[in-house]
Amino acid sequence: MSHSTAKLTSFGRQLLIARIQAGLPLRAAAMALGVSHSWAHVLWRRFLREGDRAFVIRSSRPHHSPRRTPAAVARRIERARRRRGEGPLRLSWILGIARSTIYAVLRRLGLSHRRALAGPRPRYRRYERRRPGALVHIDTKKLGRIGPGGGKRFGPRRRSKARGIEVVHAAVDDRTRLAYVERRASERADDAAAFLRRAVGHFSHLGIRVRAVMTDNHWSYTKSPQYRAALGELGVRQLVIPKYTPRINGKVEAFIGVLLREWAYVRPYADNRARALALPHYLAHYTHRRPHGGLGGLTPMQRYRADVNSVRGQHS
Repeated sequence: MSHSTAKLTSFGRQLLIARIQAGLPLRAAAMALGVSHSWAHVLWRRFLREGDRAFVIRSSRPHHSPRRTPAAVARRIERARRRRGEGPLRLSWILGIARSTIYAVLRRLGLSHRRALAGPRPRYRRYERRRPGALVHIDTKKLGRIGPGGGKRFGPRRRSKARGIEVVHAAVDDRTRLAYVERRASERADDAAAFLRRAVGHFSHLGIRVRAVMTDNHWSYTKSPQYRAALGELGVRQLVIPKYTPRINGKVEAFIGVLLREWAYVRPYADNRARALALPHYLAHYTHRRPHGGLGGLTPMQRYRADVNSVRGQHS
């Protein structure tokens, strides 16, 4: 067992004792190893009394803590923390106990962070289709338009007002992670249907036949006659995830997060047009040069070519 204030490791203690046994004065041995002569004396006396057990690093915690918060008070604090989820300040108002005391108890119990109250994170079953085009994930993300001079995200000196919103529609192939993205004026049914047609055409141009798409429960996807007509026209089946379970459509959710970090908010843009012009360049980078964590370091295009070669029997 070790702790952050230990001056010597177990080897250092053995070296100190060995030098004293060899005849080196205790003060000289302590000075050579950078510890006080009083501590060296404690270790020497401990060695004479306990033998090799003196080399084990022990906890610096005191044997007795007479001023420690009583167990009954600690249990009361723990119950309030678990039941209410409040922090030390609010709990001090509720319980009438000093905030510093509550914080010390919560830290000792491992409850000082809110994540400790949530319990273990659930484990989800991951899935991946075997063929490109077997499933394409579709979702949208609203972005504020950037007025002339830039937006407010990168500091107070950029004072232009936002000029409404635009909607990024994204489609990601489940197998290869190849993506198709468009900036549309809205997420209404006509825009969603038009995007679906172009997305399927984009994947078809790459040699990928889209057989099914997965969407959330947005009205444009589930209630719109235009979207149903587009699905029937393209011969594509639709899978709708259950409500409040975006993790099932997680591949496009993760891709949108990548878009925000590496394209939309990666740097200050002078205006909305500058950000729009950067999108095709980023998509080319994502497709051909950016290693993908879900693909073991391959790019989406490398995964697609590997699948094509596997089907043709070219394992090169």
